[in-house]
Amino acid sequence: MRYKNQNIAVLGAGLSGAAAALLLKSEGAHVTVLDSAQEKDLLKSTIDNLRAQEVRVICGAPASDDSSAYEMAVLSPGIDPASRLALNFSSRNIDMIGELELGWRSCETPVIAVTGTNGKTTTTELLAEMLNACGQRTIACGNIGKPLSEVARKKTQFDVLTVEVSSFQLETIQTFRPSISLWLNFAPDHLDRYRSVSDYRAAKLRIFENQTADDVAVINAIERLPGVRARTITFSAYAENADFRLSEGAIVFQNEAVLRLSDSRRFAPTSHVHTAANSSANLAALTM
Repeated sequence: MRYKNQNIAVLGAGLSGAAAALLLKSEGAHVTVLDSAQEKDLLKSTIDNLRAQEVRVICGAPASDDSSAYEMAVLSPGIDPASRLALNFSSRNIDMIGELELGWRSCETPVIAVTGTNGKTTTTELLAEMLNACGQRTIACGNIGKPLSEVARKKTQFDVLTVEVSSFQLETIQTFRPSISLWLNFAPDHLDRYRSVSDYRAAKLRIFENQTADDVAVINAIERLPGVRARTITFSAYAENADFRLSEGAIVFQNEAVLRLSDSRRFAPTSHVHTAANSSANLAALTM
């Protein structure tokens, strides 16, 4: 077992934190979940389930007490790395990873990762539907539905995992390397967490950080993204030079229509153009 007998703290008692704690427990770790919120403000069923699995839970001010007893910390995406709770570990140079990174390390299934400021949930769900329809067993997980740590712990057999990833999750990766990354779009957001738009963008760009030429990056053709080493496939609603683009009511690849929007129940006459464009990103991923 990878984490056998290690003292590990999980920061945050929400859905992702609970999933991380149970995965670590299954790997033989001694796990403590820390949350600065008062216990009465947390989901009782989650706390009760953790304690039933012999996971220690500490809430409120005591959660930020001495961290020196821990060998590692796992940060839930909802916990700001600049928070007192997180700084209590990072200031001591205790190894800190995110829940996404933890799930990735425990998962042997290839990953398709989807990020973007807008539309990533719908795109992830649709991509999972398309893959399953093609006979590829998958599940939409990550920032939607089941955390990656929960999927890894349950060890259900999938051919590929379709994972929505947020900037909060990407902040704390180390080795996370999707076989295929989808970058849908970018717009300023989450400036209550980030000091600047460039910091937010830098967090998003980490989706490509560990990819190599053996991997694929599916990118909106209007974007200029530095440092992408993966093989790049582009998509767009408008750009004529995109590999996958919209033209006369169809998604086109190499000047041939691969999907007519009128043939799909997903596209009503009032569908937004960006929804169809994001679907062209999915088709690009399916061809890889």
